[in-house]
This record gives sequence, C-alpha cells and structure tokens, in this order.
Amino acid sequence: MKYLRLITKNLGRNKRRTVLTILSVSVSVFLLATMQAIIAALGGISNLTGGEYRVIVRRNTSIADSMPEAYRQKIEQVPGVVAACPSNWFGGIYKEDKPKYTFAQFYVDPKALFEVQFEMQISPEEKAAFQQERTAAIAGKKLADKYGWKVGDVIDLKGAIYPLDPRLTLRGIYTGPSETNFYFHREYVEEAFGRPGRVGQYRVRIDSPGSAAGVMEEIDRMFQNSAAPTKTETEAAFAAGFISMLGNVKGLISGIGLIVVFTITLIGANTMAMSARERFTEVAVMKALGFRPGVILSLMLSESVLIALIGGVLAAIAAKVVFQFVGLGDVLALFLQNFKITPGTIAIALGASALIGLVSGGIPAWNAARIRIVDGLRRVA
Repeated sequence: MKYLRLITKNLGRNKRRTVLTILSVSVSVFLLATMQAIIAALGGISNLTGGEYRVIVRRNTSIADSMPEAYRQKIEQVPGVVAACPSNWFGGIYKEDKPKYTFAQFYVDPKALFEVQFEMQISPEEKAAFQQERTAAIAGKKLADKYGWKVGDVIDLKGAIYPLDPRLTLRGIYTGPSETNFYFHREYVEEAFGRPGRVGQYRVRIDSPGSAAGVMEEIDRMFQNSAAPTKTETEAAFAAGFISMLGNVKGLISGIGLIVVFTITLIGANTMAMSARERFTEVAVMKALGFRPGVILSLMLSESVLIALIGGVLAAIAAKVVFQFVGLGDVLALFLQNFKITPGTIAIALGASALIGLVSGGIPAWNAARIRIVDGLRRVA
C-alpha cells in the first residue's frame, strides 16, 4: 500500500494513452461478459422449470409451418398425455417497431394454457376474467413491470405477420417461468381470419417425465403418413432447436471471445512496452536509490493490472446498465430465457481483466526490472 500513490501518479503520466487503453480493455471485456452470459444461458436451456412434464409438437419441416387444428383431439388420446394447448406466435408491434418494445406474444386456448403451463401462478379472479372475455389477455409480471401495465389496461398491437391489429384488455398478471410472455385468445384471431384452423405448435403436458419417449414416438407415428408430418420433442430440445439452427453457437462465441481477449492483450502489451521504454532512465535512478528489481517488477505489473481492472469494472457496469436497465436483456430473453448478467459472469469478466493486465505487462515489466543501472542512465527513451 505504501507504493499506491506512486502507482497512481504513474498512471497519469500520459493521460490520453491511459484512457484509451482503459476504454480498449473495457470494450473487449464487455463483449466477453456478453458472450459468457449467452453461453451460460445456452447451458441452462435444459433446466427449464417444469419443462420435463411437457413435449412440443411441431411440423417436421420447419417451426414456421403449421398443422391442422384437428390434430389436437388425436394427441389428447395418446396414452400419457394429460392436456394439449394449441399455440401460435403472433409477433405484433407494440407502440413502435423497436427492440425495447419487442416481447413474446402467443394466441392460445385460454383454458388449456393453465393445464399445460401448470407452473403459472395467477389469482382465480384474474384467471376467470381472462378465460371468459374473448378480447382479454394476460402478461408475465416482468413484462407488466417493464411497461408499467396494470390489470384493466388496454394493449394495442399492430400485426406484423398477420393482417390483424388486436385491441386487448389486460385481465391478469401471472408469475412463474417465462414472465416475459404475453397471451391472448386463439378464438379471437381465428374468428378474425375466418377460422383457418391452423396451429403453429402444440404444447403437450404429460403425466410423468418417464412417459416422454413413448408419447413422442406415438404422436409422430400417428401423423407420419399425413399431409403434415410432425416432430415431437421435449421442451428443452425445442428451445435448443432455435439455437442449433445457427450452428455451433457455443464454439463460435468462445472462439470470438478468445480472439478478442488475445487482441486486447497485444494492444495492452504494446502500451506497457512504450511506457517501460520511456522510463528506463527513471528505473535506473530508482535502482541507484536502492529499489530492488522485485519491487520495480511489482510496481510496473501493478500499473498494468490496475489499468485493466478499471476497464473491467467499467465493462461490468456497462453490461448491467445495458442489459438490465436499458432493456436489451429482455430482447435476448425472447430466445434465451435464462439470459442475465450474473455475479459469476462479472467475476469472470474481472478475472479476464486481471489476466490481460498481467500478461500484457509481464514482459515489459520483466525487461525493465532487469536493466542495469549504467545502461538505463545513458539510454534515451
């Protein structure tokens, strides 16, 4: 601690260079924290609460293709099936077509929804109001809190995929998994379109996780020779399917993260090498005054690590602000339900910052500590 003032004074020796180095580290660590949060969210897809009691039925060609509504009755007759809820993605625009106003919207069977999504918690009065009113809707608590919605508010959506602009009344706010979702009546949309009877997916509740394999096999066998063959998979596999369409995302993100850290380490090493060259004479004077090589090495390494850690702290603050308070995290949560900047992610980011400081400052500090007094006194930076 007795050398802290000396370290901080040296950081201000070239303020512009120090600030630019801190910003470089900050940007790289921000990207690293974001990538780490995405990887953690991908790893948590298989741990969705209650998902082991559900399977998803969709077309085997693409998640964008639909199935006949008549499939529901046949699915419900399969042994092991408790209930089936038809569900379609609506994708309407709320207020403006901007990321901060984007959220997951589904039109569903209002009664079957609670049978299948049994973890949803909502008061009996709000549940009854939602089920009885054709223009009613419910929203997750996180979504309602984000927009300041209250029960009784009117929510206007503008159709982006479908030529329909629903005017809906919020009749309930639920808690539980997927609190960023918004649900309204399938009957409302079907009537507006002349009852086409097409379903994007069936969310199916099963009696036990052990029944999943048999139920999936039986459903797909039942429709394999129909005009719309199905692919039935667990909820975790269905969620992971969105990501797998992009290829090996985890490997790609990890590779980019390593490249970013390596590049910033080189930039930091160049900065510290420039600083060390400028201070060879100063180091020689310090040695002549009795400073040991180990002390000089520690001082220069401390400067490098401190610069990197300041950048890491700024990056952690920026990640929290951007993804938690600005709302970009909610947009990513549409596809990655577990996406968030956790204390673990911040710890990894700060650890990476310290590593960048150690590696980038190591060789310049080592060279400076080894310089002979006579060589340093006659050397010009």
